[in-house]
Amino acid sequence: MKRLFWFAVGVGAAAFVVVKGKELYQRYTPKGIAEQVEKTRSEVGSWIGDFLSTMGEAMDSREDELREALGLEE
Repeated sequence: MKRLFWFAVGVGAAAFVVVKGKELYQRYTPKGIAEQVEKTRSEVGSWIGDFLSTMGEAMDSREDELREALGLEE
C-alpha cells in the first residue's frame, strides 16, 4: 500500500512538473514574450489613462474650490 501511495505521489509530482514546465517554456518563446509585452503595454496604457482622468478631475475640483474661496465667478 505504501508503494502505491508513493507511486501516485510521484506520478502527480511528475505531471505537475511537466505542466508547469510547459507553461514556463511557452512563456519564454518569442511568441510568449511578445504576448507578455503586449499585455504589459495595454496595462500601462490603461493605467496612464486612469491617472490622467483622475488628475483632470482633481484639478477641476481644486479649481472650483479656489474660485469659491476667492469669490471669483467663471
